[in-house]
Formats: sequence, structure tokens, C-alpha cells
Amino acid sequence: MAMAFTSGIVGAALSGAVIDYTGFVQREREPVRFRELPCTYVPLILDLGDGWSVGDARRLDRAPERFGSFVAGLTDGPVLVQHGGSARCIQVNLTPLGARRLLGLPMSEIANQSVALEDILGRSAPRLTERLAEAPEWVERFDLIDRALTARLVASGPIDGGTMWAFRRVVSSGGRIAIGELARELGWSHRRLIGRFRSDVGLAPKALARIVRFERLTDVLRAEPAIEWSWAAIRCGFFDQAHLAREVRDLADLTPTALRAETVNFVQDTSAAGS
Repeated sequence: MAMAFTSGIVGAALSGAVIDYTGFVQREREPVRFRELPCTYVPLILDLGDGWSVGDARRLDRAPERFGSFVAGLTDGPVLVQHGGSARCIQVNLTPLGARRLLGLPMSEIANQSVALEDILGRSAPRLTERLAEAPEWVERFDLIDRALTARLVASGPIDGGTMWAFRRVVSSGGRIAIGELARELGWSHRRLIGRFRSDVGLAPKALARIVRFERLTDVLRAEPAIEWSWAAIRCGFFDQAHLAREVRDLADLTPTALRAETVNFVQDTSAAGS
């Protein structure tokens, strides 16, 4: 694949809300399709090209949706993203709690789906993409995005402190903390904990913990492609190898062997693109 990536610098004011900016360009003779796996961040795509098709990888009987710029909530399954062979965009990866503030809506409303950015931000979304398309260089584009998101963050309300603490606890534990223990530490009922997570994060804490473990697994496979599955299970918080295999099939719709191959191939492709 003929891909090019350009990284931008996130301003200090957006720390904790925005993870990174990446400019992406690809030119191919045929349509290109990516399998996007569950992750702990919320991707916002600012399209500067010909748009995207997005569909559920587990429901191939359903026609994919067409988007220009869009945002994807947290998912507990794989998503297929395709372009027609020519793509140009900026991907802004948001923390779920940052997305809650920047988008100004409960994250449960976009969980397990992609939504046109204009449907969330109104006319400000196409105005921003027009300005980005007119900017001559990536650095100017990243600066435009940074200023626009900083203004939205300043105007937004705060996140519940308990939800923020609980989210960080789930992530820092590697998805290993029991939800009952989390509720006890907070002094919240299970119902309150689940409700706040669905509103501010998008998924219940148990679902987030599963994704944290899965994301850790894909990180380990990128770093150590030949790791034995039994060791990978221990490293990533699964009960055993069988538990790992079940979770991979459920979350990625792949066997562990296929996940390993896809992960390694993706690393090789992106490494070649950056060389």
C-alpha cells in the first residue's frame, strides 16, 4: 500500500482529552479496506478526500454507511472501513472522557456506531474541514484543529470525578479489576457505576475492561510477534489461553492466529510507509 503518515503535536491545554493527531494519505488503484479492532480511544476522522464506507465486520449482510468526516464511539466488535482507493484525512484520537466533553453528548449515543461529524457539531464541522483542506501544510492543519478543540474544551462542562477515577482505575489495572471491587472503592452501587460509565465512556465498565485486555494483547503481539499464547494470556490479564481465544473471537471476529498475522502485517505495512 502507498501510505503516508504525518504526526502532529497536541497542545498542553488538551492533555487528557486528545491523544494524538495523524495526517493520512493513501493512493491505490483499487478500493482499500481496513479492519478496525476494539480500542480504548474514540477516533474522529476529518475527511479531506472522497469519503469512507463504514460497516460492522460481523454483519456483512448489512450495507455499510457512507461518511465524509465522522466520529466512532467505543465498540465491542470489529468495524470495516473502506475508501475507494484515494484517501486524505486527519485522524484525531480522543480519550472517551475527552470525547464526552468535546462532543457534548452522552457517549452511549455513539457507542458501537459511527456518526457523521456534522450531525454532532452542526455547521462548524464542514467549516472546519474546509479550512483544513485550504491549509497549505500539515502543521497549519494541526494548529487549526488544536485551536478549535481547545475552544470547545474550555466551553465544556467537567466530567464527574468518580467516573474519571474509575475509568483510570480500569485502565491502570490492565482490565483486571473486578467491577464489584471498583464499585466498593467508589462507594457507588453497581447500577450507578454502570450508568455513569455508559453516559461518560460509552460502554459499561466490564466491557471497557475486556477492551483494555484485548488492546494490551495487540500491543504485545506487535512488540513480540512470536510470543506463546499461554504467556500472552498471563501478560494480558486473561484467565488462561482458552479465555484469550474466546475473547479474541468475540471482540475481533478472528482466531488468535489470524489476529497475530493481521497485527504483524499491519506493523510491517505502516513501518514501510514511514520509511
